[in-house]
Amino acid sequence: MSAPGEIAVVRDAAPAADAWHAVVAAARAADLPGVPAPVREEILAGLRGDAHAGAGVAPAWAATATGGEVTAVAGVRPSTPPGPGRATAELQLYVHPDARRRGTGTLLLAAVVAAARDEGWDTLRAAAPACTPADVFCLRHGFVRDRVVHHLLVPLAEVHRAWLAELVFADHPGYRLTTWYAPPTAPAAGTAPSRTEAARETAGPGDLAAAVPGIAFGTAGAPGPRHGRLLTVAAVHTGTGTVAGYTEVLVPPAPAPRAQHCHTAVVPAHRRRGLGRWLTAEMLRRLHAEHPQIAEVETAAADGDTAVLALAEQLGFRPYRRTHTYRLHVRR
Repeated sequence: MSAPGEIAVVRDAAPAADAWHAVVAAARAADLPGVPAPVREEILAGLRGDAHAGAGVAPAWAATATGGEVTAVAGVRPSTPPGPGRATAELQLYVHPDARRRGTGTLLLAAVVAAARDEGWDTLRAAAPACTPADVFCLRHGFVRDRVVHHLLVPLAEVHRAWLAELVFADHPGYRLTTWYAPPTAPAAGTAPSRTEAARETAGPGDLAAAVPGIAFGTAGAPGPRHGRLLTVAAVHTGTGTVAGYTEVLVPPAPAPRAQHCHTAVVPAHRRRGLGRWLTAEMLRRLHAEHPQIAEVETAAADGDTAVLALAEQLGFRPYRRTHTYRLHVRR
């Protein structure tokens, strides 16, 4: 690719969708070999941040070389709604492997930081696969490492269906399982995740707020999922009718072979009863039975979250990569 040319604000990424997808797919393939590439629509939704940015920070930026080709793209997704107290935004920045080490990423980051300062943001957050050029880039440009996230993977063929059935149909006095599917539309910032009406009736908002999501999305730097179906498995306390715990998994559109285990949460008052394993076993059983195209499931847990890591390993998940999360203070 030719030398860095122009950094431009992009209000509508649709006309250049193929070029943007090519940049992100090439960057992901270089940094995360073996990880399925995101679909084009998910890339654009994550970068342009049009559902979150409001009328402030530009949805996205693109770097084009002197020859006109797109060499790098960036997007900012505010973590809080516009207005007082908006302090943190999630940054995604991808540079095509052929355009790296030419200052393109540095120029693009400078444009994003300048816009963030103008809009009064305090902090940009980012994630990078460990021991990759993206990881080094963050350290060189003043990002502070927050935590280490461990990614685990389980091939469904290695999880015996009869064993899952034993776990699922074992007696859990006082609880019952319920499941539902929903489109994985991201909720408005600062609100609780959307649920079906039946789920709302059984879930106590205070209880769910107290639950600790131990497993978070594992794809480094990826936006929240917007394509596919979100399968939720919940344990309902029969005595009160409230949700005692739940787990969610994103089932991508066929023929994508990898499902993303989103998170598992159990209300503190209902812990140490095996509900986490029960919920996750039912999730894996449903994937086996209803989604034959799914060959493997990915999950992730923060470093030090020993309970979650232990639960995942009990069910056959094995570590295969790590992500580092970072923050960059941008306010002068």
